[in-house]
Amino acid sequence: MQIKGVKIKIHPTFIALLILLFFAGLGLRALLVFLLVILHELVHTLAAIGYGIKVKSIELYPYGGTAVFEDTFEGNRVEETVIAFAGPAFNLAVFFGLHYLRWLGLIGGEWVAELLKINFWLACFNLIPVLPLDGGRIARAFLARTFGFVQVTKFLAVAGKWLGGLFIILGFVLQAFGFFIYEPGLFLVLGVFFIIGSRKEEQNARIVFLKQLCRKKEQLLRRGLMRGSSLTVAPDTPLGKLIDKLSTDRYCLVSIIGSKDKVEKVLSETELVQGMIEYGLDCPVGKLL
Repeated sequence: MQIKGVKIKIHPTFIALLILLFFAGLGLRALLVFLLVILHELVHTLAAIGYGIKVKSIELYPYGGTAVFEDTFEGNRVEETVIAFAGPAFNLAVFFGLHYLRWLGLIGGEWVAELLKINFWLACFNLIPVLPLDGGRIARAFLARTFGFVQVTKFLAVAGKWLGGLFIILGFVLQAFGFFIYEPGLFLVLGVFFIIGSRKEEQNARIVFLKQLCRKKEQLLRRGLMRGSSLTVAPDTPLGKLIDKLSTDRYCLVSIIGSKDKVEKVLSETELVQGMIEYGLDCPVGKLL
């Protein structure tokens, strides 16, 4: 499906969730989940467009969705935080808005109760600080500057895998003890999604970061200045370890300390990346002297 040049894709785990809800006699909930997930992702998209970022495609998942953008913004503290929080903020706004209207006696019924439950679940679930959830993206935006984009991404992705594994175990336990009121199949679907999505985030961490480095260099040349940071390293430090420590919104200069505690050379990020391409991630930085 395509809307104004933007491809809309539905992930198999989301289809499985909808089928599961229909077979469980929860057709109304399935329709509401589908509608709210689309609106949730649309708000993410509108927030990105507000920063001038063009959207290529949207993929719908059980928890919300993921938009593929032409420009990269991951790791930038303000942009990634605002875009990631936009979806849960929408769900919370709907949740409190419906509560207020119900308190006034203007609305009521089963569909309102379902809307309240689903919006609250989508908002809270998405704010769990693991990737690929919105909470993980917000956590990355705040931690990437201190610990490095790639390193933080990998940590949050591994946390997502562990959470997925716990969901799968919980699903089997609930099924074994007959607690069907908790919909054990839902936990199994979400667990599989977490493992697939987290693995994808982990595998793409360096690719996304290298795109950001190119964007950062363009910004530096265009603006003439950029906030910076520095690292001081020994000559035997692997290039991969240095790349993982770099952030996306600050330009880093790396000082190599020699045997006499003197600075042998100061390398730019561009020189580090060129060295990584030429010699590989395990190459010691001292080889670039």
